Amino acid sequence: MKFDFFTFGGAVFWEDVFFYQKWRIQRHCFTKKYRLLDSWDIRRASGSFETCQRAFIKYIETYEITKQQGKMVILLHGYLEGKNIFKPLWRKLTLTESTIAALNYPSLFRSSLSSAYQILFFLNHLDDIKEISFVTNGAGNVILRQLLNLDSASQAYRSKMRLGNIVEINPVVKVNLFCEFLSRFKIFRFLLGPMLNDLTESGVKNLPRIPNELNVLKIFSHTKIYQLGVDLFSLWGFSEEENRVRGKNVIYLKGKTFRTFKNEQLLNYTAKFINNGKI
Repeated sequence: MKFDFFTFGGAVFWEDVFFYQKWRIQRHCFTKKYRLLDSWDIRRASGSFETCQRAFIKYIETYEITKQQGKMVILLHGYLEGKNIFKPLWRKLTLTESTIAALNYPSLFRSSLSSAYQILFFLNHLDDIKEISFVTNGAGNVILRQLLNLDSASQAYRSKMRLGNIVEINPVVKVNLFCEFLSRFKIFRFLLGPMLNDLTESGVKNLPRIPNELNVLKIFSHTKIYQLGVDLFSLWGFSEEENRVRGKNVIYLKGKTFRTFKNEQLLNYTAKFINNGKI
């Protein structure tokens, strides 16, 4: 087996379609070619999906990769983000004794529905897992909503594993005014991809809901910069309270950090809910 080269993990052009103990198979969103990355994001094989699978099976013995089993927590990043935003949360969730899979999807080049089919492919090729939970950030919840409402006949994974708990961090629950504005211009629709339209007024209105029987926690915790904007808008009579989501499993945390996942309180709420389904 030859050594290939280090990669950046495929945050822009690659979509994760297979995951096992931090090894992943990715598909390029344009060429449709596949590659196998190890836990250090070093490319170990490339070609077809089957070629990468066969290479991974050989590496299982070479590197004595242990069997993943039990529960998995899948982390879905937001629009124009990558899986690395979840590093602080990943460290916290490792204490739940679940397998943690932070997935990449090319949000700049795919609609939410297309990315939902990517995650469906991933789940249908997931081995040795009995329960899956989800944590989404921002527009990641849009993809999850699309996924959970796909044709039930295509969701083969549902016969092998149960759905656990779901935490949506800063979910898209109403129109993003900035995306609404940019979507009016052809140049921005071209540069920012099809998911831009999913975040407009008409796009959000037509999104399916997460099934009522699932156990979901919504956490709204914006950054200091966002909070500064809210404070400025309040001078013109804008009230954030008027746009708040109400419900049993909804938490609002004051922005205390410049990065969402540096908020220790948010990390603790997320890990606790994923672990036992209670706030």
